[in-house]
Amino acid sequence: MNSKNLIKSIFFILFSLIVFSCSNKKENNKSAETSNISAETQSTQRFSTTEEDYHTNSDYKYEHRTGTSGDYEYNYNVNGSDDDGNSINGNVDMNGKYGTGTIEDEKGNEKNIDVEWNGYGRMEATDEDGNTYELETD
Repeated sequence: MNSKNLIKSIFFILFSLIVFSCSNKKENNKSAETSNISAETQSTQRFSTTEEDYHTNSDYKYEHRTGTSGDYEYNYNVNGSDDDGNSINGNVDMNGKYGTGTIEDEKGNEKNIDVEWNGYGRMEATDEDGNTYELETD
């Protein structure tokens, strides 16, 4: 084999490696984009939100939230008891440490409540009559 053919062979091999490497990067990027889109689509399908930003963070127990950065809103189903130990359940919307919601007692009576976090997964609620409730998130 003469030197011209050797140089052509080496050039062809290098050129092929470069082309192959570039096409792999494009495929990897395309795969990553498809994976991100797929995850976003699944999140949107599980939790219907409107035009709000949707965020997930698996470092926390309640990883799904809506809102913009620094202004997240959470929605929880809650259960707990009143001062007399009667069971209650309901739903609250939280923004930071405070929120509002509605609870229902065993007889089906509904009350609007103001809520404040007082521990991990625990809240204290007060209704319009001044009654207090200890709540836990479901």
